Amino acid sequence: MSLLMDELYFALIGGPHPDRWPEYLEDNPVQAHGMYCFREGVRLGLLLAVEAFSPEVGE
Repeated sequence: MSLLMDELYFALIGGPHPDRWPEYLEDNPVQAHGMYCFREGVRLGLLLAVEAFSPEVGE
């Protein structure tokens, strides 16, 4: 990965956070962290979409 991507990952996702994982995946930390990262990526993407399509952008 590039240095920029590494910096973004650790700034937005960071290390594992078991307290934020779904309970049904507590025995599978790799999948749990992957799902957490995916969920955060979708959340950030939706936030960017809301900003991009907000009325203030066109003015």
